[in-house]
Amino acid sequence: MPTHSWIVDSQGVADLAARLADAAWTALDTESNSYFAYRERVCLLTFNVAGHLALVDPFALAGDDPLGPLRAPLEDPARRLLLHGAEYDVACIKRDFAIALRGVFDTQQAASLLGFQRTGYGNLVADLLDVRLPKEHARFDWARRPIPEDALAYALDDVVYLPELADRLAAFVAEADIADEVAIACEAVEDIPAHDPSVDRARIWKLKGARDLDRRGLGVLMALFDWREEAAADADVPSGRYIAHEALVALARAAPTDAAALREGRWPKPVKKAADAVADRVRAALDDPPEIPPRPRGRRGPPEEQARSQRLRHWRDEEARQRGVTTQVVLPARALEHLAEHGAAGFADCPQLGERRLERYGDVLRGLLEG
Repeated sequence: MPTHSWIVDSQGVADLAARLADAAWTALDTESNSYFAYRERVCLLTFNVAGHLALVDPFALAGDDPLGPLRAPLEDPARRLLLHGAEYDVACIKRDFAIALRGVFDTQQAASLLGFQRTGYGNLVADLLDVRLPKEHARFDWARRPIPEDALAYALDDVVYLPELADRLAAFVAEADIADEVAIACEAVEDIPAHDPSVDRARIWKLKGARDLDRRGLGVLMALFDWREEAAADADVPSGRYIAHEALVALARAAPTDAAALREGRWPKPVKKAADAVADRVRAALDDPPEIPPRPRGRRGPPEEQARSQRLRHWRDEEARQRGVTTQVVLPARALEHLAEHGAAGFADCPQLGERRLERYGDVLRGLLEG
């Protein structure tokens, strides 16, 4: 395993902050326990600070703002902060530590805009650096303490090769002359909001088979969905692992009201263990159906908006083909949707458009939007 610092106290955090302040670049990755806990947490932060490797154990740190000293350097847009697939890291760090990462260069965004078909970290490291990384800790419970050495080595790999990977991709970006487009994509990643830990009851509509239930079955499913969330939170297990979505929908379809029959049936163990509570919830839902969130519907704009969208997509595909670049380089999805909805009036506040695209395509886009 590479030499590294193991940071478990405030002095270690302060020393790391000083290194960050002096470093030309920093690579960062996080490990969480989303597969194992109802409310996930960032369990480990891995840093490569201009060649100095450090592992930060947030569980060992005291205080309400344990990473406070790192806030200033990590939020400084003038510093180069390297991440891969940074959306999740950005959202989790905002949620757990109230730190908004800036100066991000996301190697996955760069690879995607360059047209790489395989943009996972392991794939890019293999394809560009000829290094094969182990995968056996891809679903490790990072809340475990102590963390085994082979798991720590796996975590360090995520920042050991990231600087060289970033340099390779940055060179390709410069050669393709898409630095501005990549920068805009990375800024969009920085702006991703913190993960919201609240329960979204409208998720019932995403459960396979839910839309096939009648009103009675939906009421039972809603009641069972609420019960599962409460029980999973008490057990500190992700709700989908506590009781699989398919089993929950099947339970709603059956709508059992007999606790004894539930215990004898072929239901998941948590259902049998809580048979009385489950039967009570089903009976209550049948007697007085709970409120069900509205079914989400795909947004379909008026005919003129649909026509603008079709013209923009056709032009974008052809322009990307002629330039030999990806469609997202020409016009990102969010920008296309915004312009299709608002027309030429939407230029002023169009997300992810950027000055360079506006200079290059402004007249063409206005013609398409007004046509």
